[in-house]
Amino acid sequence: GRHGQGPPRRRRRLIDPLPEIAALCAAHGARLHIDAAYGGGLLFSDRHRHLLTGLDTAHTVTLDLHKLGWQPAAAGLLAVARPDELATLHQRADYLNAADDTEAGLPDLLGRSPRTTRRPDILKIAVTLRTLGRNGLGALVDQVCARAREFAGLIAAHPRFELYDHPVISTVLFRPAEAADDTVAAVRRRLLHEGRAVLGRARPDGRLWLKATVLNPRSRPDDLARLLELVEGSIPG
Repeated sequence: GRHGQGPPRRRRRLIDPLPEIAALCAAHGARLHIDAAYGGGLLFSDRHRHLLTGLDTAHTVTLDLHKLGWQPAAAGLLAVARPDELATLHQRADYLNAADDTEAGLPDLLGRSPRTTRRPDILKIAVTLRTLGRNGLGALVDQVCARAREFAGLIAAHPRFELYDHPVISTVLFRPAEAADDTVAAVRRRLLHEGRAVLGRARPDGRLWLKATVLNPRSRPDDLARLLELVEGSIPG
């Protein structure tokens, strides 16, 4: 185990080797789509954007900015290398975008969004980018990544916990040392039912791990220490 013995000895790659994948796609004439739902926010950060080297080789990229973008859950983006690839989304419905109405200046709902009258989440993204800019968002990304590394350090130094690995972005996997999976699951549910903490779960190696994804830039080191205390207090025995 790694509990109480300092940091883990081996780093695992959690971001795919994009340049190598792109080279394979090019060699075989395949299109490359990259799901950058979580990690795509690293592009805002000068300190971390190198982790996404090769992203620009993709034909299409998805970004889920409710994570490292601090947007509503529905505010996702599809980015394309060539705008003409979006032509397949163009639709015609005479009652929504009749040519003569459009020429007369009436709003073309289908031309604005395939979702027509649904809420315009893109406005929130635009306002955030206009207000904070890339540098402002990048600073927030750097903060949550730093907090995650600090949390991993607390876990690695704690004798009652095991750290899966150092975080590559802002997600930290950990578990009570030598605990059975049933115990790990029970700890997570107890914290959730009591309204103390919301932790995710993952099985990267067949064992059940608690998953803490740090997304609040205002989190402080003492908040992280308190979270670890809450988890420790929920361990049976």
